[in-house]
Amino acid sequence: MAVSPRPRIGLALGGGAARGTAHIGVLKAFEENGLRPDLLAGTSIGAFIGALYAFGKPLDAIKEMARKMRWLDVTNFTVSRYGLLSNGEMRKVLEREIGSVTFEESPIPLAFVAADISTGERVVIDRGDVAEGVMASSCLPGIFVPVERQGRLLVDGGIVENVPISPLRKMGADLVIAVDLNGSHSYDRPENLIDVILNMLDIAIDTTTRIQLREADVLISLDLARYSRTDTSDADELYAEGYRGGIGAMKEIRRHLEVRRPKGLEWLKWRLRAWKSARSGEGEPGNGGKSSEIDARKGQEGGRGDRQPRAGDPRQTAKGEDLPAGGGGA
Repeated sequence: MAVSPRPRIGLALGGGAARGTAHIGVLKAFEENGLRPDLLAGTSIGAFIGALYAFGKPLDAIKEMARKMRWLDVTNFTVSRYGLLSNGEMRKVLEREIGSVTFEESPIPLAFVAADISTGERVVIDRGDVAEGVMASSCLPGIFVPVERQGRLLVDGGIVENVPISPLRKMGADLVIAVDLNGSHSYDRPENLIDVILNMLDIAIDTTTRIQLREADVLISLDLARYSRTDTSDADELYAEGYRGGIGAMKEIRRHLEVRRPKGLEWLKWRLRAWKSARSGEGEPGNGGKSSEIDARKGQEGGRGDRQPRAGDPRQTAKGEDLPAGGGGA
């Protein structure tokens, strides 16, 4: 069994509500260039898109869902001292599209970030029910009732790690590509209560997010400030923005893949490990188990290699080129 000595690629899909349609465009650009992430992490809408993609939902179908979806499709009113709405309808949407699935069943190793509203700790969810993980990661505090999981009250992970890079490092990613939906770090006049809360959260976490983004090897930073985070009527434009950002990052991604590709003796060692892994049925070397739930106050693993803060202007369309041999994953 031949195993390509390609670095393991981790893709971090950040939060941004309706702007998350841009993630679909990024994934489409990757797909057209023979690039598929080996690991996925998502926060909020990034968790929703990541779950659908990891379990094999075609990108065109995900795009169509994003175009048609409305807030009322995934929420309902509830009587609770913790919030006005429940995002429990999201479970029904996910189970209709990908079934009742667990993280352990995911074809692509998957992790979501949520926040413990009682302690302020970051919680990485990578085990158990996927739909519950998505609900927790996208549970906007002050609006939605927190999701109770393993004794914790969990809310939107955007308040602790809006672009989930650190879980990918824990999962063994060699190359981390991060998609930031708030690349301009600017804020438009809010149109409704949810916009007010989203702006407030973004302002509160802006400095922390900028620091966390430095840990990405490749950053796809999208300037989407002119698009609403609650109105899905801009789905086609957001998809196009993401696609341009993904295409614009290809040259930088190829450079990182080539730099990290084993050569000489290291290549021979890689092939030997690959042969042993194939014999034992473990798959590619370095495919170790997923991380357990962790929190920010217990420390984060530092970055690796040289950092590239920005992979070109995502608003410019670059011509896609072929990746190096073996650039696509399974």
